[in-house]
Amino acid sequence: MTLSIFNSQAFLHSLADDRELGLELLAAFMEDSPERYEQLGRALAEGDGATASSRAHSLKGMCGVVRAEPLVELALGMEHSAREGNLSLARDQYGRFTDLLAAAHAEIREFMNQD
Repeated sequence: MTLSIFNSQAFLHSLADDRELGLELLAAFMEDSPERYEQLGRALAEGDGATASSRAHSLKGMCGVVRAEPLVELALGMEHSAREGNLSLARDQYGRFTDLLAAAHAEIREFMNQD
């Protein structure tokens, strides 16, 4: 069994089962999350803990909206690690986030393509 990153039931429930609104929010997530993810990666590569913490915080919020709890937890970890100056740990967490974000995008695409 594969771990689900995107909880579509909780997501739709949070929107009173408004699929149209959900599809709009998911489209925004699919468009915006790669850019914010890349900004976080650049901040970590440049050793900029304050910016990395801010970008991780932003990603945490986005992932929370779409009910991708494993991503929320990792983003929270990166936010705290970067804020505390532990960029090595934040980079490790970023590596795990990379794989989970790709999985979440695949799950979301599948959900968006359902009738």
